[in-house]
Amino acid sequence: MKQPTIHSRDLIVGLQKGLALLQVFSQEHPRLSVPEAARLTSMTQSAARRFLLTLVHDDFVQTDGRYYWLTARALRIGQAYVDSAVLPRMLRPIVEQVARTTQEHVSVGVRDGDDIVHIVRSRYSHITSMSIRPGSRVPMYCTGSGRLWLASLSAEALDAYFSRNTPRAITPYTLTDAAQIRHEIVVSAERGYAVVDQEFEVGMRVLSVPLINREGQLQASLTLTTHASRMTITEMRERYLSALYEGQALLRPIMTL
Repeated sequence: MKQPTIHSRDLIVGLQKGLALLQVFSQEHPRLSVPEAARLTSMTQSAARRFLLTLVHDDFVQTDGRYYWLTARALRIGQAYVDSAVLPRMLRPIVEQVARTTQEHVSVGVRDGDDIVHIVRSRYSHITSMSIRPGSRVPMYCTGSGRLWLASLSAEALDAYFSRNTPRAITPYTLTDAAQIRHEIVVSAERGYAVVDQEFEVGMRVLSVPLINREGQLQASLTLTTHASRMTITEMRERYLSALYEGQALLRPIMTL
């Protein structure tokens, strides 16, 4: 979809800062003081305090006078996407079809900055994973969807990504050497699919294929997740890759809309 040209004079900086402040709350930072919020958003402490108090006034944030945290009202922002977005609803029937065929968990992820966000997951699942719930964010360097996106970047953009994101060991299996990760990215691009073995979650193996539009541009990724105890990587490829490719073909017209 073609994006309109947006001039800086048309931007409301206060809205940008308020949204940025909402997004710094996370599992690592569930509660923030004014100095912490200011540091994470590159605001002055005076500005951060005023934005936080505005969010308290509108019931998006609560405070005990020292720390601030999000309220359940903040869920309305994400739920608005779930309720209004057309793409997830169009993807779901085919995602469920692939899940029924494979009897495994299937999801679709899109890129958001340096993360992957899952926008659809199959209702069928025999696994329990926090990383594949709708709206969950995962890093690109150690996930199947992420490596497909990294494979689509130019050499300069890939260098910039690694300059912003230093790989760290999330599990004992996570690759942290940039050269090794780059090799896996190249292999994924050559194969047309990515395989990740327990690098983000112990016990979880994933197989991902790109979802591209008719112009060959990457729009999203289709991922199958299973328990490592169920089968080897080789068995996983042999059993499920064809079903993912079928889903990929069925989804291409939707990716072009």
